[in-house]
Amino acid sequence: MGTIKDLVDLTTQLANSVHDRKIASELNAIQSLILQLQSEQASLHEANIELREERLSLKEQIQELGAEIEELKSASISVPSDVPTCPNCSTVAKPFYMRPVASDFVDILNATHECPKCKYNIKIGELDEIS
Repeated sequence: MGTIKDLVDLTTQLANSVHDRKIASELNAIQSLILQLQSEQASLHEANIELREERLSLKEQIQELGAEIEELKSASISVPSDVPTCPNCSTVAKPFYMRPVASDFVDILNATHECPKCKYNIKIGELDEIS
């Protein structure tokens, strides 16, 4: 009887070790997947850091370009002294400059300048009288 019990115990041990080997191989597979995920997470973290640095760099460029635009705007706002402004379309904030009439039409229109927006015509001499 003792031999049968020993045989059953050995068979049980053998079955458990085979079962343990299957679990161990599954644990090995899980561990390798965890290592792969950690590697991917590390590369994503590095990419995230690079993107943050690039975003900060782009923000700085935007600020520099904005300052340059403001500088160019202030430099380009020069009021031409000889070009009249339209009394109908101009505002205090934004003058609307009139364009000169072609010399062939000065006598026909009886005007030297015309507003491209409202088509208001005026002679330069009349502009001095209005002001």
